[in-house]
Amino acid sequence: MPERAASAVTKPVPAARVAASRVLVVLVGAPILMMLAGEPLATWGPAASPSSASWLSLREETRCEAMLDDYCLGRYGFTVNDDGSFIAGPSPRGTRTGGRITPQELKRLRELIAQFSATISTESRACEPEGLPGIKDQVEITFSDGRVVLIYDLGGRIGQACYVGSRDRVRDLHQYLHGLLAEYYPVPFPTH
Repeated sequence: MPERAASAVTKPVPAARVAASRVLVVLVGAPILMMLAGEPLATWGPAASPSSASWLSLREETRCEAMLDDYCLGRYGFTVNDDGSFIAGPSPRGTRTGGRITPQELKRLRELIAQFSATISTESRACEPEGLPGIKDQVEITFSDGRVVLIYDLGGRIGQACYVGSRDRVRDLHQYLHGLLAEYYPVPFPTH
């Protein structure tokens, strides 16, 4: 907390401002508990201010209907960290692989995440018809303040794709991450 803000807290505050502050605190915390159109907001962890929206990792995990897990692209998860390192897996056997995306890929990923990460915990979740039964594809962002936001969820509800915030922004980020997944995720997945 900046020194200036800390000294402002120690001064007496008029009762009207205290009441307004309590309402603000309740409203800021409300999105975590809020239900929108019967759907829980896809956010876990404390509410955040726009200035605390830096990300730690981005993860995609898939499920394929008529395919062995080791041959399903992304089945065991693919996580890209904010430093450009990535991990594919682990599989149920504990196998994982890792490496680094290129600096250009990391720059583009950061640009895509920055387009909506500051407001993502206050944006509503929407669902549209898409996908087939048995196919699942989920993308979540972990933020430095502890929030984990499921921004894209195909197959969580049969025949629907759900997203948080702008559909176009989520689609662009998902497509880019899926391209990285296709580039770096080993198929078949290593057995040891």
